[in-house]
Amino acid sequence: MSNTDDSVRSLSAALEARYLPFLSGGKAGNALSNQAVRALQNWQATLGLLPVAHEAETWQSLVQLQFSAHQKLVEEYGNLLNSWAVWLQRFPQLQQANTLSKLAEQEVDLVMRAIQLQGNHWINLSDLLENFQVNYAYWAHLQLQPEGAAPAV
Repeated sequence: MSNTDDSVRSLSAALEARYLPFLSGGKAGNALSNQAVRALQNWQATLGLLPVAHEAETWQSLVQLQFSAHQKLVEEYGNLLNSWAVWLQRFPQLQQANTLSKLAEQEVDLVMRAIQLQGNHWINLSDLLENFQVNYAYWAHLQLQPEGAAPAV
């Protein structure tokens, strides 16, 4: 075990001891603390990759991982833009309302759909973040495997 490993473990333990109590409390706290732990573990794995950072295969596979993540983000934002375009097409219906109650109903419907669109977007981004963290951790684990070793699943 090297001094770098000891330093990383010490720093990770100190960060967890300092910040994780603030994140604890209820389901949201557990979810946030899990996310923080994954981030710290990925940071630790990144430091562990320093010895293989000079290898072209490492960089090539990292670029592939990043490209895949980028594609998923582009797809999410494309879906979001399409959803907002459909939402905007509902505005002309407001002019067709002939009573105050119909107008109020249509306006509230538009607002609720906007909230739903934005909420779904935040949920999708959170899901992507979690997937990116897990994928990166798995990728880092594979990079640290000895040549010819079967990856642990």
